[in-house]
Amino acid sequence: MRFEHRDGRIWFDLPAPGAAGSPLEVVVDYEGTPRPARRPPWDGGFTWASTPSGKPWIATTCQGEGADLWWPCKDHPSDKPETMDLRVTVARDLVCASNGTLASSDENPDGTRTWHWRIASPIRAHNVALNIAPYERIDAQFTSVGGEVVPVPFYVLPEHAARARKALPDFLGYMTFFEDVLGPYPFRNEKWGIAETPHLGMEHQTIIAYGNEFESGEYEGYDWLLHHETSHEWWGNLVTCRDWNDLWLHEGFGTYMQALWLERTFGADAYRREMAGNRRDMANAEPLAPREPMTMSAIYDNDVYNKGAWLLHTLRWLLGDERFFVVLRRMAYPTEALERVTDGSQVRFADTDEFARLAGEHAGQDLAWFFEVYARRASLPRLEARRQGNEVTLRWKVEGDLPFPLPVPVQVGDRIVRVEMPGGEGSVRVDEGQRYAIDPERRLLRDDR
Repeated sequence: MRFEHRDGRIWFDLPAPGAAGSPLEVVVDYEGTPRPARRPPWDGGFTWASTPSGKPWIATTCQGEGADLWWPCKDHPSDKPETMDLRVTVARDLVCASNGTLASSDENPDGTRTWHWRIASPIRAHNVALNIAPYERIDAQFTSVGGEVVPVPFYVLPEHAARARKALPDFLGYMTFFEDVLGPYPFRNEKWGIAETPHLGMEHQTIIAYGNEFESGEYEGYDWLLHHETSHEWWGNLVTCRDWNDLWLHEGFGTYMQALWLERTFGADAYRREMAGNRRDMANAEPLAPREPMTMSAIYDNDVYNKGAWLLHTLRWLLGDERFFVVLRRMAYPTEALERVTDGSQVRFADTDEFARLAGEHAGQDLAWFFEVYARRASLPRLEARRQGNEVTLRWKVEGDLPFPLPVPVQVGDRIVRVEMPGGEGSVRVDEGQRYAIDPERRLLRDDR
């Protein structure tokens, strides 16, 4: 069959016209030298490293560049292979840990071994991953909220096995948290795997890449890297943005899940410190979710993490906890029936407009104004306050004078008052001698310079 490479795509002529909807099978033979990753996982490709004992330690990362660095695919988040089989042949003393379930591991006469992994659910192309090393496999499991027993194989370097066994109970605790907040682990018909990697980490579906060296940091039992990448099993792998311009649905949601876990585990002060750190790292140079299609490299910056998390933080104030957590769960699983599905049809695509509609349905109002300012514009709203006598008047200032009726929390004395802002303005009574503070717990994403 005649073919050509053009504009990063393979174009070929069909031998005959095909009817719409009819199956088409294409077999591609390819070979070559894989591109080395220059700064994995951000600048991706293959990482060719060595273990402390000098054995090969190999991993793939290609979110920014795309999986066509190493296998022919339709390299866009809006399309997923529904199932896949991977057969990888390596030296006999090495292990290949990949996505899905292990179908076989066969020794070959030439001293090699072929690992056959079968992926049963739709998967983003860049999430297909190879992790190769002389791994020791530590086996665990958890019982999902739906009753299924999910295997948890942890592939670690033998030198780190003791540290991995010590960390594993904490890691399993994250899964309990995610299922409680978001619903069942999406891929419980396969596995929740973890593979130690020579790079920091990635959200490879059912085989989380982990390279954070088992560091808890400030909070005992909190490995931010493993927690964040696990969140992507819901935000990114279960729910996938249709185009890169909505990447915050993956990264912002994942970042906010970290703050929620800290709140649940260590209390409100830990939550506020985490959100304050996210706020310091925000740039607001470009819209969080521009309407036009974007490339991964063009949209990827700190704001998809930090501003995305703060949008959710402020939305939580607007909706209140009860409605907000229902919205989170229904963004993951639109219906209770989908929470029980494991055949791959639970996986879906979404975008910012869909999330805005969902939040609006549960708020009982159209929230287009909220997402227009926070997701579609770069500049943040400013809040002006003026006291005259016993009244404090508040007014939102928004670029372009857009409508922005976001309520404002004001502490008056020892209580917090929710000041409604119809038309972007509102007021609160403060008696003579009373202290007051606007947004004392920093619930609002605003320009507070």
